Amino acid sequence: ISYCRPGHPKVGEQITTLANSVRGVLLERLGPVIWHTSILQAAAALEELEETARLWMMLQEKPLALDEAEIADLCQTFGVRW
Repeated sequence: ISYCRPGHPKVGEQITTLANSVRGVLLERLGPVIWHTSILQAAAALEELEETARLWMMLQEKPLALDEAEIADLCQTFGVRW
């Protein structure tokens, strides 16, 4: 799922639309969100996702750095200075 700051409602909406067809998603720059019927099955799904992500990263260019607007949004949302 494309980057949005942590906690942004858009991420939840995107995950909700996928929840019945997949067992997890990889949030750009944030990491995985996994669900299943048991912890063991969720752990297996996470392991598969991590291996797929590792292979993808070996084949693709690295992601671009956050732009000024994205950094400003994080700072404002979480009350921090960059």
